[in-house]
Amino acid sequence: MQNRAHQPIDAWRRWGRRHRLAQVVILNWAFGMGIGLFCAVLLLVLDIFGIRSLLWRSDIAFVGAAMLCAAFAFTFGGVVAAAAVMQFDESDEEPRGRRRRALASRPLKPVAAAVRAESRRRR
Repeated sequence: MQNRAHQPIDAWRRWGRRHRLAQVVILNWAFGMGIGLFCAVLLLVLDIFGIRSLLWRSDIAFVGAAMLCAAFAFTFGGVVAAAAVMQFDESDEEPRGRRRRALASRPLKPVAAAVRAESRRRR
């Protein structure tokens, strides 16, 4: 019998084997959001283009800073997740179910098929 602490770890491992693409998207989105938050905070700390001074003179400085951080986080997260999906390759895993049977029944080498063609000459 397993310890209760091992149950979430085992569930994550089982989920990761079945839904590899979803796992890649979620992890890369979180990574991209972290990068976006870092860039937004860096933009505010270094006061690039005077954004921090503009925000701090406003009545709603906290809301503006939160919206800037959220916009950066979701934009960077979406871009990183999209890039990860475009580079995703599931060929490392063995196919399951019908795909395995379909791949097993295919010939290993391509076979040339005879094609009959008639010549068309203009006279």
